[in-house]
Amino acid sequence: MQKIRTINTKLRCRYSLSMPSLLLITLSLIAMVSMAIEATEFQAQHTPNIEDNSSTMSSVTLLKQDDFTQLKKPTLPRDFLNALQAVMIHNPALKGQQAALNSYESNIDSAKARRYPTLSAQANNLNNNADQGTLRLNQPLWAFGKIDTAIDEATANYTAEQWGLIQTQRELISDTAKIYAKIQGIKLRIIVAKQNITEHENLHGRISRRQQGQLASNADTRLAYSRLLQARSRLQRILGEELVAQAELQALTQIRVSSEGAIDDRLLGLPQRSVVNKLVMKNDANVRYKREQLKVVRLNLKQEKVASLPTISFRVEYDFFDNDISVDQTRAGLVFEGNMEGLGLVSVGRVNAAAARLNAADEEVKSALNDIRRQINVLMINRDVQHDLMRSQKDIVDEVEATMASFLRQYNSGRKSWVEVLNNQRELTELRLQLVQIASDWQQLSLQLLTLMGMLDDPAGLNTYEQQ
Repeated sequence: MQKIRTINTKLRCRYSLSMPSLLLITLSLIAMVSMAIEATEFQAQHTPNIEDNSSTMSSVTLLKQDDFTQLKKPTLPRDFLNALQAVMIHNPALKGQQAALNSYESNIDSAKARRYPTLSAQANNLNNNADQGTLRLNQPLWAFGKIDTAIDEATANYTAEQWGLIQTQRELISDTAKIYAKIQGIKLRIIVAKQNITEHENLHGRISRRQQGQLASNADTRLAYSRLLQARSRLQRILGEELVAQAELQALTQIRVSSEGAIDDRLLGLPQRSVVNKLVMKNDANVRYKREQLKVVRLNLKQEKVASLPTISFRVEYDFFDNDISVDQTRAGLVFEGNMEGLGLVSVGRVNAAAARLNAADEEVKSALNDIRRQINVLMINRDVQHDLMRSQKDIVDEVEATMASFLRQYNSGRKSWVEVLNNQRELTELRLQLVQIASDWQQLSLQLLTLMGMLDDPAGLNTYEQQ
């Protein structure tokens, strides 16, 4: 055995071994390390999880059937489900983000590979007498947590990006649900517009017959016809809005889907506000993403703290160019290697920077929680307001419809002018359109809340899409 040398802060125990013995020792050591790594991974995979189940990605919706069975709804329209599922399958934004997610998964494999030996070679002609070349095999034995922390950080990054993908999926689900409900509202407006045309045609026919009997003037007939033309023009404008909305829906789904199936309002009922808050706070993808990012930053801080710690390795070196018989061609031993860049000041600065990023990430989580609380309150308040407006607006429409027949009788008796009859018809149509718009807005707000609660994940096939 030769003496131990100290070279550039590296402690090397050098031995003179034959090549077969050296290979046998190396293979045995690698086998032992591999078995230890597999045992560690097996234990990590089968250790009972004592943390909150909400930190895992096994379930996206995260709803307990025992707690919220009242939230289960009848089946939604087939056309609506087809639109949601088409977005999950065909939207290019999801395809790009899924490809990016795969890169984070590869980073986990790369971090785990650092446990295995490193083979390197070096050759030079710095010595004028002979060329020099060294083949080196280095197996880390103890890295003081550097490798494990890097693996944990890569895994946390992957989990965070999974929630980032879910956030994008939920946004697309919300956009699709809103535009689908908007199309349904436009279809109802088309019905109202067609009804308005029919009623104006009846009024125009009535006044035309009265003109033929010399009971009405030509001006009244022309006024009735102009209102009829306005009603037809309004229908054309609403049909144009439907085409635009259909184009927006197709831009999301990337394929043509039917939007004929109407969403029953009974499917959009919500539990009490406290239950809604609980579900949204638990399932909101942005909050979960921020929390996972906080874990990543915390692990990054840990990584910076252990970065300056040494590494103990088993190293084998073989000189394949050096022909000097006085130098051992094969060496093997333990290596204790450490690095203190800038006398440790560089490491201190990096730790402080990571600590500052940790504080910033913690504040981002608080900000995300505050934003989602505000969003829930705004949506719930607007939804309640629209519901109250819908009831009062329906009462108003019923009253104006009842007065329309009275206006016609009073016109026949000479107590109302023809202009008043037409104006009452215009007011009735406006009120009907407002009622339909209020109902559409209520549907859109309800669907937004259901999306935040995660209730549209399964109908959209979000879980199935993740596993693919």
